[in-house]
Amino acid sequence: MTTTTVPAAPASSAAPERTLSAVSPRAFDSLSADPAKRAAYRLDTYAREGLDLFRSPSERAWLYTTTFVVLKPDAIAGRRCGLVLDILEEEGWVPFAAETFRFDPVLTREIWRYQFNAASRQRIAVVDHLLGSSPSLLVLLRDTRRSGGLPASVRLTAAKGAADPGSAHAQDLRSRFGRVNGLFNFVHTADEPADLVRELRLLSYRTGTAWLRAALTQAPPADRSACPARGRLAELEAEVPAHDLDARDGVRRLTARTDAWGALAREHPSPGAVRQWLAALETHPLPPGSARWDVLSVLTDWIDCNEPGVAPLLANVSASDWRQEA
Repeated sequence: MTTTTVPAAPASSAAPERTLSAVSPRAFDSLSADPAKRAAYRLDTYAREGLDLFRSPSERAWLYTTTFVVLKPDAIAGRRCGLVLDILEEEGWVPFAAETFRFDPVLTREIWRYQFNAASRQRIAVVDHLLGSSPSLLVLLRDTRRSGGLPASVRLTAAKGAADPGSAHAQDLRSRFGRVNGLFNFVHTADEPADLVRELRLLSYRTGTAWLRAALTQAPPADRSACPARGRLAELEAEVPAHDLDARDGVRRLTARTDAWGALAREHPSPGAVRQWLAALETHPLPPGSARWDVLSVLTDWIDCNEPGVAPLLANVSASDWRQEA
């Protein structure tokens, strides 16, 4: 009997194609006007998980008609929250859902992951004390005046104005809110729909995913007094003492104290001594009550917020960027 040997098929020399992302290469094309952000968010865990929250066409449409504002602890202490909501409503952003949460150092660094590389060491030293001073309030906003086809988040970003007071204009929302300095600017918002996707995923770890999913189908209340944000604000303001957020008055008030902060105020009452104040921040707890805000008012007024010559990993996206993409 003759035996026939069938030669084995040659092994393939090509390795299986691999990728660094499980997210489609075009997943963020309609959500960001910045090609660099589209590429970065394909590799970002929170952005990937956020996409899963907005799968259906109606949920994707929500990202264009809706945005959010975070009312930070300085807005609560400075009693700016009601003013912020009033002005936002005047300009067509209607609050319809709200939930409290608290920043911690990890959440702060993850929310601003692509900008914190440009933050000064002084700002990093102060920001956790500021954002950890009280709960913040996440408020969802429906845009009733979408102009030029811009997403709600982009229109709000354009109206809000720069975080740096030196670049501010009188008509900017932050100026109308009475922004004090680079850190006492009262609000945080998402720049564009891609940031809504990423940041709402991060914030939903604190507010609960079920709360966010329920909000996706919620309509603004017909009666302004029924706005849940205003009810939550009353609770927060009952817990946080009102403060003028004035650095000069803060120094003056602190001089009456008998602790380390009182000694600093008496011995080093000018901005040139900011290093001594920052050193004290590392070794002494902030005083309670209004005195905490006295110290924070001084520090936020005296520090440099950004490292000179250092650009953020992702640049800010503007309304003109979106118009060029259209």
